[in-house]
Amino acid sequence: MNPLLRQGSALLMVVGLGGCTPPDPPLLAAAPAAIAPARAPASNDDDIANRPIEDDPAPASMATGEAAPSVVSVALDHAGDIVIGQRFTAADADAQWHSAGLGEPGSGSCEYYERGSLPEGVSMMVEDDHVQRFDLTTLDVSDETITQAGPFGLRLGMSRAEALKRLPGGSTERPHAYDPETGVYLTWQDPGSDLAIRLEIFDGVISTLYWGASGAVELIEGCS
Repeated sequence: MNPLLRQGSALLMVVGLGGCTPPDPPLLAAAPAAIAPARAPASNDDDIANRPIEDDPAPASMATGEAAPSVVSVALDHAGDIVIGQRFTAADADAQWHSAGLGEPGSGSCEYYERGSLPEGVSMMVEDDHVQRFDLTTLDVSDETITQAGPFGLRLGMSRAEALKRLPGGSTERPHAYDPETGVYLTWQDPGSDLAIRLEIFDGVISTLYWGASGAVELIEGCS
């Protein structure tokens, strides 16, 4: 056979075989531009999510004016196997999920969910059909003690001093909107992504803790 014809036949066979295999579907729908790209799912039991982080002096890059590297931001992009930026709609919430019932499902709506595949004691805020943040709280605001740890091993009831030991350097603090005399917001923004964590501290201990997309973390009352 003519070498040129033989080469063309081989090319047609490769193209034909390639057309028989459908492309792999994406694991997650594309997140809105304001949401940080979702990283690989991980468990809150992973060492990297719970390992204490000493509040060491600023790295040398800070002194030279270079951008600080991302610091274990994987701890801020997930709760269980749910990740920030993941698409989640009312249709995805089966009988295992419990919603707060804040509004009618639809584009632009905001809702809170708990249970499902989330760790016990963690709820998530979903806006525009995408997961925006996680809160270490129950939707019924019960008095039961939440033992689940958040990112960096932070827990409700932990002292401010201990929280500062576990958070990376660079946290900001400002008075609480409703009780500036006894309460403060302690916020750490990951310099390597659009992820952040905020602690509400009253009388020197953590009372509320939430993390995720920085814009959602800035919301004082979540959906409301």
